[in-house]
Amino acid sequence: MINELLSVSFPFCELTNTPSQLRKLFIPFLVIQMKLLSATPGKVVCEMKVEEEHTNRGGTLHGGLTATLVDVVSTAALLYTEKAVPGVSVDMNITYTSAAKIGEEILITAQILKQGRNIAFASVDLTNKATGKLIAQGRHTKYLGN
Repeated sequence: MINELLSVSFPFCELTNTPSQLRKLFIPFLVIQMKLLSATPGKVVCEMKVEEEHTNRGGTLHGGLTATLVDVVSTAALLYTEKAVPGVSVDMNITYTSAAKIGEEILITAQILKQGRNIAFASVDLTNKATGKLIAQGRHTKYLGN
């Protein structure tokens, strides 16, 4: 189930007769290709190469995609616990500390900090694979239900 979760496709409408900068905001199919490196109960590590379609106008990893990675990989870590439920987001925040450029490989490491009866807390670090430099750190709180 984790492998299916880690290949995400987002369908958007295709725009014609618009400036290329505007079209870039509405990519017909944005596919995030991540490779699962390891999964232990409550911890998932993935890697991904930053491609042009993952970037903002400055040519670096888009902040919205970073938030999506925090969401998806923390949910994968949550699914790889004894309770194995994805939950629903209650709160998510991301601190952006450095940029990832096209061609760079990044590691996405999600760790479940605490999982209670109704609420789970996760931390996600995005780091440059070559240098270990922190790109972003996310915190994700999810409601698990009863």
